[in-house]
Amino acid sequence: MNDPTQLKTRDERRRARKKERRKQLNVPTQLNAQDDPLAERRRLDFILIAVTAGAVLGLILLARPFYGANDLSRWSTIYSLAERGTYNIDETPWPTTIDRCLLNGHYYSEKPPLLPTLLAGEYLLLKKLSFGRLSFGNSPQSLVRIILASINLVPLVIFLGLFSRLLDRLAPDPWIRVYAMAAAGLGTFLTGFSFLLNNHTIAAFSSFFALYPAFLIWCEGRRGWRLFAVAGFFAGFAAVNDYPALAFLVALGAGLAWKAPRRTLIWFLPFALLPLAGHFWTNYHVTGDLRPAYLHARALIFPGSYWTVDPVSGRWVGRGGIDNIYESWPVYLFHMLVGHHGIFSLSPILIFTLMGVWSSLRSRGSPLRAFAVLAAFLTLVLLVFYTFFAGGRIYGGLCCGLRFFFWLIPLWLMLLPEGLRGKTTHRWFRGMALAFLLISAISVFYCVHNPWSRPWIQEYLHYMHWIDY
Repeated sequence: MNDPTQLKTRDERRRARKKERRKQLNVPTQLNAQDDPLAERRRLDFILIAVTAGAVLGLILLARPFYGANDLSRWSTIYSLAERGTYNIDETPWPTTIDRCLLNGHYYSEKPPLLPTLLAGEYLLLKKLSFGRLSFGNSPQSLVRIILASINLVPLVIFLGLFSRLLDRLAPDPWIRVYAMAAAGLGTFLTGFSFLLNNHTIAAFSSFFALYPAFLIWCEGRRGWRLFAVAGFFAGFAAVNDYPALAFLVALGAGLAWKAPRRTLIWFLPFALLPLAGHFWTNYHVTGDLRPAYLHARALIFPGSYWTVDPVSGRWVGRGGIDNIYESWPVYLFHMLVGHHGIFSLSPILIFTLMGVWSSLRSRGSPLRAFAVLAAFLTLVLLVFYTFFAGGRIYGGLCCGLRFFFWLIPLWLMLLPEGLRGKTTHRWFRGMALAFLLISAISVFYCVHNPWSRPWIQEYLHYMHWIDY
């Protein structure tokens, strides 16, 4: 039996450690007290998280198995792996998808294979635990909704919970805090794409799960090995789900190596290599080498293929519509920023992120200065790459947003409160900010009918015959 006095002493030491930790973070110790303003703000955060989770869960419960060729391609791989034991998608219960390629006489999905492999494992587990009732043959709707909730809803709730804790440091003003939480929950395409299978939301949540421990390491001087391991693993997982996020993995690793080289080498790097190893291992089983399927010569050229090579320009083009355009770079850049697929026109709340980046870069003492540099660097890299080096200028195809940038949204949201700081005392500014949030929410929920469709701005321009795609 333990001595009660020893237990009491142990409890007192534990409370003392928690009190000291909160004191270092400038967090009040009595978080449950009625007069504690931080506790009140967190209660408001929980309300916003509950509203967002309820909205997304409702959309998932209404979801169809697939909405377009993109998610159909991924579900086809999951089905083939689980039911046929192969990555080829020659035989599935659904129509053929245009997002496929031909290798060694078999059709394969163009998509990175690691995520479908993991989800095939989840499918087999659900099937076994339900004694075969949850399967593509018996109850495909229920099965799809459970998997979607596990990979989209659960990470979304965790993301919002951690973002709320981050706002303890970044948004002391109550109005800014509520606005930032509403923007994170209802004002970005992460919510709008959380009811269908895709890689972009998973990469985005992974990037934030890497950014959160990186913030604790960089800004608060924490050096726990778990923080480096978690940052490395999720930065790597973001990269294998959205290939451009490889720049994020490299930049984040370089920054942490400059701050704590030994722990970055021992913990960040090995855990970052885990998802990369999984990606190359699964990719090898699909293609026979380390290159993605769509990079193999002539893999997209076969009878009935959606894609062809333009004989004049040598570019890959689709059969028509937005997949068959190639606009001048000034026009393309304009529409990516403030046009029909514009980062700032569809989600004007991100204008405050731009202001936050500028403010943090100008302030040498800002704790967010390094993250502002990271955001500016990665955004510019993606803009330059997709404008001049991606081989096509099609805005990511038929999609309600500029999907190749979605994984940057959590980083952009981290800098949004800084852009609002010191300005919310003006009524006109608050009114403008609310109008921006309204427009952003409209863009998000406009894609509920089908995320693989035109954004509302493009739909209007097409209706007015100002564009023909």
